[in-house]
Amino acid sequence: MPTMQKAPRRKRDPQSTRIAILEAAKTVLAKDGSEGLSVSSVAQLAGVNRGTAYQHFNAKEELVRATLEWVSQQLLVAVFEDGGLGGEGASSRPDIDLAHLPGVINGMAEFNLRLSLYAVENPEIGRIWLYDVLSRQNPREDVFYKRFEQSMQNFADSDASEKDIDVQALAVLMLTGYFLWPVWVESHAKSKKARQKMAERYAAEVLRVSMHGVIHADGYAILQSFLEKNLNKS
Repeated sequence: MPTMQKAPRRKRDPQSTRIAILEAAKTVLAKDGSEGLSVSSVAQLAGVNRGTAYQHFNAKEELVRATLEWVSQQLLVAVFEDGGLGGEGASSRPDIDLAHLPGVINGMAEFNLRLSLYAVENPEIGRIWLYDVLSRQNPREDVFYKRFEQSMQNFADSDASEKDIDVQALAVLMLTGYFLWPVWVESHAKSKKARQKMAERYAAEVLRVSMHGVIHADGYAILQSFLEKNLNKS
């Protein structure tokens, strides 16, 4: 009688299991928020048993926080892997100046498009990121926001930028727009090509506003007068 051979044991891969759980949690969090998330429901969606999920995350709160941090890290890698707003990495910061203005503008255009395309193709990432910063006591602690603001600060400190840029206010203005735009895209674009076109539109408008603003140059003196009266009060 032939001997029965045991099926080979599946090799354990804790890191892959953790990523599967985080991916499932990301899906639930984007759809239902933290109120609709539980370790059990996430485990079921991830295709792992509940005990395994609890080995990785002891409580719902721990899973939510880990998912939020993971999303910020994904954004950081996807958006900044090729450099910042000036199109250059931190080590090449001196190149962000008037002498290299064409390269600065091209780099900014590429950055805008990269972030816009990523936000449009991954709308759940934007929803989760906005949820995260809204729930933080200090949103500036977020790793993606910190990198984005620093990249803008590097540009603002160069002679290629306009004077008196409020970096923090501008960073918040830009990021909320990038992650809200996919809501409009989802309601209007019915194909990948259409989504890409709308992402390109948004990136182009950010670049246009960055370079030319929205008011004709004749209004510059009026703008300066308003700013001096309203923003320079002690």
